[in-house]
Amino acid sequence: MNNKTLHYNSVLSAIILYILTASASAMNIGYFENKVFDDEPEILFANNNFNPRTNDTQRLQNALNRASRERNGGVVRLRTSLNGNNKRFSLARIIIPSNIRLEVEPEVILEMRGVRESNNINKTFLFTIGRSNNINNLSPRAIENIEITSTHPHKRFTIDSKKNMPLIYGSQADGNGNSGNGNTFKTGVSRTRSIPIGVFYAKNFSISNLLIIDNHTESVGVQLYPDTDYKDGAYAIRHASHRALDIFLDKPPSDRTAKALPMNANNQFINSSGNVVPDARAIQRNPSWGRTPLKGTITNIRIKNAHSGYGAVQIYGGDWIKINNIQAINGIGVRLESGNGTPNDNINRAGPRLSSINNIDISDVKVINGFTGVWIKPHSKIMNNIRIHNINAIDSGTALLIAKATLCRQCRDLTRGRVNNITITGEITLRQTQYNHPIAEVGRLPTFFLTLADRQNIAANAGKSIRTIGEKDIPRNPSGSRWYLIEPVAPVLALSQLSATRIGNQSPTEGFFPVDYSQAIISNIGLTRTNTIMYREEMRKPNGTLATETIYE
Repeated sequence: MNNKTLHYNSVLSAIILYILTASASAMNIGYFENKVFDDEPEILFANNNFNPRTNDTQRLQNALNRASRERNGGVVRLRTSLNGNNKRFSLARIIIPSNIRLEVEPEVILEMRGVRESNNINKTFLFTIGRSNNINNLSPRAIENIEITSTHPHKRFTIDSKKNMPLIYGSQADGNGNSGNGNTFKTGVSRTRSIPIGVFYAKNFSISNLLIIDNHTESVGVQLYPDTDYKDGAYAIRHASHRALDIFLDKPPSDRTAKALPMNANNQFINSSGNVVPDARAIQRNPSWGRTPLKGTITNIRIKNAHSGYGAVQIYGGDWIKINNIQAINGIGVRLESGNGTPNDNINRAGPRLSSINNIDISDVKVINGFTGVWIKPHSKIMNNIRIHNINAIDSGTALLIAKATLCRQCRDLTRGRVNNITITGEITLRQTQYNHPIAEVGRLPTFFLTLADRQNIAANAGKSIRTIGEKDIPRNPSGSRWYLIEPVAPVLALSQLSATRIGNQSPTEGFFPVDYSQAIISNIGLTRTNTIMYREEMRKPNGTLATETIYE
């Protein structure tokens, strides 16, 4: 099979998956189903003598490859050492093949090798499911029928992504293309990346019964992301400085036969008859961004010392995913967000459908001293059918944050997305147990809802009056300069709406969208503020003045 055939098969597979997921609202794909049966699992014991030279990567990889070739799939089971003195495996990246169940005894610790590896991907990942080895030659088929779990139905095994992941700070632009929101900070941001489990072009998978020991590393515990060539999400020749001036093509720029899409004198796309065609229909997209996870279950995951902007589970793209019993100490419990909406954000340049997030069921999420239990931000994507049930936040910024989509004003092909059909049910609770000092590790949005007590403390620590404090005076947390320490603000930040009675302009350029909170029991316990839901109109700068530009940005 030549490279051209492989490329064709890869694109065809992506298109088929896209068609399947695009119509998912009309289909019941369902969640994970066990399809692996093995009466004689292969057992790997931890080395009796664990030392700095121990490396269990290859023997686990070989065992998984053998099990994958069995007729009904295979099971590999990890156990403590035969003499009972060692419970650690030392592992670099493991590539999970199809038709595998990996079972780990609850006593076992999988130690990510991290800095012991020279290859960056081996440092960053532990398990990858459905990630192509060569981005220029993507795998034609999805990895199927995968389960990673404990040998006990409820007890968690452990992944240690801290021991060999020292926290290193450096400089980095924030999500809006600014350096530290326009300020210069000495510490910068966390540059240490650790992704214990990455799910990419995969179908029918389950991740369960897992404790992750993190180190405020700049990534997420369980990540669902497209298996893509990472090239521009739109077929275009990019302008050097202004994305609105990109030249859009009918084929990838690498194809010598590619031609610019026809336009009229008003710079509008037109068809062969000269009729105007909307941008979203005219622009050709990179189909590899549609190679996303489908039909999965993620349950009983706990993460400690999570990065404020990441946390336990994040979906960058995926369909029919059930997530329940998630706990995060620091950071975010579950985050639904594709890309970051900036001019160079290829995942959003793929348009509103490819790498979207649809038919997601989230329940029983807990966050302690963190940002929020569940965060949703659509950017340029149109998401559909999101169900959220029961969130318990303790000494955190908020329990639920639904943000307005980002608009890339420098990008012709990006408008704001939205979320259709969000259901919020059950108990959504924010509880405060500690007072008079900042305890919640959060991102920037909750800082627009500081309590009076928080403002007073910030002013006192900065030696200023409340009227003169600014964002740079808010204390930072271990995740770095873009992340803050504040007191809890409210159980729900409903930032896709202006107020309880006004949604706002729902056009693709303004991007407000409604969410029905009426079926949820929302409560705050122990907070100095009585609000249970706060809306975009209430956003204020640290000095108390209305944040008008941010409200309508």
